[in-house]
Amino acid sequence: MSQKYSIGEVAKKLKMTPRAIRFYDQKNLVKPEFIGENSYRYYGEEQIQKLELINYLRQLDFSIKQIKELLSDQSGSDSLQLLFQKQIMENESKIDSLEQQQKQLRRLSKTIATQKIDSNNLVDIAQIMKKETRLTNLRKRMWLFSLGILLIEAIGIFSAYQFKQINSLVAMIISIVIMLVLVFGSTAFLTKYYYNQVKYVCPNCGTKFVPSLKTFIFSAHTPKFRKLECPHCHHKAYCLEITR
Repeated sequence: MSQKYSIGEVAKKLKMTPRAIRFYDQKNLVKPEFIGENSYRYYGEEQIQKLELINYLRQLDFSIKQIKELLSDQSGSDSLQLLFQKQIMENESKIDSLEQQQKQLRRLSKTIATQKIDSNNLVDIAQIMKKETRLTNLRKRMWLFSLGILLIEAIGIFSAYQFKQINSLVAMIISIVIMLVLVFGSTAFLTKYYYNQVKYVCPNCGTKFVPSLKTFIFSAHTPKFRKLECPHCHHKAYCLEITR
């Protein structure tokens, strides 16, 4: 007979809270293998593996509804396999990048500590700092752009309220229309920008493709997948989202 674990043992094993495990039980995601005479829940290896998967997807900001849909989907396991392979590759890339950075930092530190910095050393350090500055500036511009949109929307809401206070119906309607145009315009721009940066991988045949903008907007999606029909094999499934 396979080993069974109490809810406390499972929580400790997976570094979860008993409350979270009971919550998944209530949501019919993972039921205990059996309930003892003392009403204690007991879980087997299959339930533990499923809890581990759900816990991982929750860390990626999947909602309970999205997890249910993915797990019940006929090709859900293939979609998840694509996600895990991509995550493994991303992690390996990050590890390699960090190792290179560590080597570079040790080399620079040794140069500074043991030698007099000559002009060539200064050029190398300056180039590194320049690249980091460009990256920081790019991030700032993206943040400023988002904040600018939020500011415009806030001004529109405030203006509409002020017009309402002075009972100017026409002015209030104009203000609301302008605000809606700005909101929908900025949303459309950001949606189109995001659409232009991504493509999808079919879990059935591995084809990489870009759906139409209309399909992209109206298809069901999760933080890592979008439910699409592959143009090659015509299989509809949760396709993995990657950059173009």
